[in-house]
Amino acid sequence: MKIRVKPVGVIRQFVTVRELEADEGLTPERLIQVLKIPKKLKMICFVDGKSVAMKKRLKDGEEITIATMLGGG
Repeated sequence: MKIRVKPVGVIRQFVTVRELEADEGLTPERLIQVLKIPKKLKMICFVDGKSVAMKKRLKDGEEITIATMLGGG
């Protein structure tokens, strides 16, 4: 299957690929490992603009946006 990857902010430092051939059943959690994005970055993922759980199985043609969660006070 083919998915589109849209890195946001600091994630762009780690992601150079924009389209990816992936195995069926790939999850955002596994994608982050495959792309070698450091786990210490707290991330949130969106699929086709909607926030999703890290265990959601991705489908062919979807666009996944990976961004860091912001903190502050």
